[in-house]
Amino acid sequence: MNAVWTLARREVKALFDNPAGYVLLVVFLVVNDFLFFRAAYLTNTGSLRPMLDVMPWLFLFFVPAVAMRTLAEDLRSGQLEVVLSQPLTELQLLLGKYLGAVLFLWIALLLTLPVPIGLALGAELFWGPVAAQYIGAMLLAAGLAGIGVWASGMTRSQITAFIMAVAVMFLLVLVGLNPLIVGLPPQLATVAARLGVLSHFDSIGRGVIDLRDAVYFGSLAAIFLILAYGAIMGRKLAQGQEPARRLRVGVLLLVGILVVANLLGSYLSGRIDLTPGHAYTLAPATRNLVRSLNDIVTIKLFASDELPAEVALMKRDVDDLLGDLRSAGRGRIRIIERDPADDPEARREAGALGIQPVQFNVVGKSELQVKEGYLGLAVQYTDANEAIPFVRRTDDLEYRLAAAIRGLTRARKPQIGLVVAMEDWGREGRALAQVQEQLAKSYSVVPLSLGDTTQPGDSIQTLIILGQPDSISMGATRRLQAFFARGGSALVMTSGAPLSGARPQVSGKEPVWNQFLAPFGLKVRPDLVYDLASNQLVPLPGAAAYQPYPFWLRARPAGGTIITDGVGEVFLPWSSSLEFLPDTRAKLTPLLLSSRVAGIAEGEIDLTPTRQFPPVDLKQRLLAVSSQAGDSGAGPKGRVVVVGNMEFATDRYSGASGENVVFTLNAIDWLAQDEALIQIRSRDRTPPRLLFTSPTLQQGIKYANVILVPVLVMLFGVARLMGRRRRALIPWTPHAPPQSEAQ
Repeated sequence: MNAVWTLARREVKALFDNPAGYVLLVVFLVVNDFLFFRAAYLTNTGSLRPMLDVMPWLFLFFVPAVAMRTLAEDLRSGQLEVVLSQPLTELQLLLGKYLGAVLFLWIALLLTLPVPIGLALGAELFWGPVAAQYIGAMLLAAGLAGIGVWASGMTRSQITAFIMAVAVMFLLVLVGLNPLIVGLPPQLATVAARLGVLSHFDSIGRGVIDLRDAVYFGSLAAIFLILAYGAIMGRKLAQGQEPARRLRVGVLLLVGILVVANLLGSYLSGRIDLTPGHAYTLAPATRNLVRSLNDIVTIKLFASDELPAEVALMKRDVDDLLGDLRSAGRGRIRIIERDPADDPEARREAGALGIQPVQFNVVGKSELQVKEGYLGLAVQYTDANEAIPFVRRTDDLEYRLAAAIRGLTRARKPQIGLVVAMEDWGREGRALAQVQEQLAKSYSVVPLSLGDTTQPGDSIQTLIILGQPDSISMGATRRLQAFFARGGSALVMTSGAPLSGARPQVSGKEPVWNQFLAPFGLKVRPDLVYDLASNQLVPLPGAAAYQPYPFWLRARPAGGTIITDGVGEVFLPWSSSLEFLPDTRAKLTPLLLSSRVAGIAEGEIDLTPTRQFPPVDLKQRLLAVSSQAGDSGAGPKGRVVVVGNMEFATDRYSGASGENVVFTLNAIDWLAQDEALIQIRSRDRTPPRLLFTSPTLQQGIKYANVILVPVLVMLFGVARLMGRRRRALIPWTPHAPPQSEAQ
């Protein structure tokens, strides 16, 4: 290994002693950073995914440019024979050259670290996924470097080696994409997708280091290094002789073994989840749920072998999740997989469970092909079952399965009362269909009327209250006060400034629900909050342009509470602020906050997007709060969650932001003291938004990476090359022996 390491250091030093090495670094940094910041600032997300999306295409030219001289230069100059005449084997030479190229590529990747450091100034960056993404990029570089070294060993021309390496890498990058494999049989298309680079690189890019992906990149490098070793050894052997034939057979046999090992590696298990909250690992609540089952739960997976490549690759995540559930269940979870496409009985069973085939539109070379396939799940317990007709995404699959298992195995569902005090309820999307559909898996939702003298009954411990009525009867007031006094909890979605017309006039009177919220230590203010930094874009009337609308807030979740753990930004259109009351014994916790540049509008409010939003009295505003009453005294003993917005959870607005539904469900679970479901549901995989304190800082970070870092690399290269040149001009003088030796 000493010889390999010495040769690798020599290769890295040779690249840094050559102007071409610095040119490669500067071009790589400029192109990579420019493309990244253009995409990141356009989507306004604090994630390295835009950089990872273009990384394989940059490496398509950067890696061959770095590796093309490793062996080709020595072959052209005849130095290869001189080097091998030293106590150095062909294998050591090959590994040293390869390691040197990999180290240079890794140094180039490390020079992009100012990118995430700069993003951290505008977002609460998740460093776990960043670490996994850099590890994935390093594995990609290591795998592609093997191709570059092989191409360099096949020819004496560096240009030819460059073209060969680009061609092979281009094929590996393209394989698995629909335009290329549309004409292949489905099973062969799946194999081709697994052999491609992008599917494995994208998997690591999400923040999970999977053993299968690491095996892929390791075997990719090993295959081409074996081919390169065969090319080097073949130059020493006479063609057509037995040693040369044995060499070819041995090389082909090893390559075949590695290809098979690569394909079989898809069945390996083992991964390191570096995402926030370990979003791709079973939640502790899920493990506890399946371990506490009293009887066997059967999960049937109906999946076709003939699926489009992108769906077949998604099935890998489904298989991983089902395998984790089976392992955690310790015999209480049974997994059955059937293919309805080839089995008529399985097709009939899938249809009876509500699982139907789905058609896929696949664009071919000259036609649009329609393919049909199954990828559905059914959870069965005793005589009951619940089906997921088709798995279109896997980020919420754990929650859906856990909720289904919990709902089927639960003896009795708790009741939740729904109190509506909104005008036009049930029209124009003013309904809670999405929320109620999810709640029905764990609760029984009962509509209540404030005029019903029997409600809320003793069987209801949690209420959902929507809207802001002008008044409430004394009888309803007494019943609600009695409900909270016996420990009842409520999610209150209201507004201090209900909208009516284009220019609503805030009455200034106290919102009616404040009389019930006062014992919990908070109240809703009669205003509307506008946020100059974190808001939604809306189209301008009569124009194709978009502009920020500060009244449509993108609320940021506060930390330190299970309700917002893992929840992304919540969309709150036309929200009122909340205020803590002094001298309260309740435990108050902020849930949703504006940015630090939010103001309030009162009185007659102009709602048009083009109005002027004065930058005065700007500060962070409370938009949602949870409160848990104290244990002592004659006051309320339950919990409340208050949101200064009446409609954010309705279908009208939750469709534009799935986080609205997640936050609502988490709040209800917390109120019903069913926090296990929150741990399962709140597995947010949405990257944080970029919220820089000033446009100057935002542009400064961009140009520091695009211009300053490459300039520093260039200056370092100039200084090193000039110093090396000055040392080369110093005349040689013999070393004078010590005085004692001279005598």
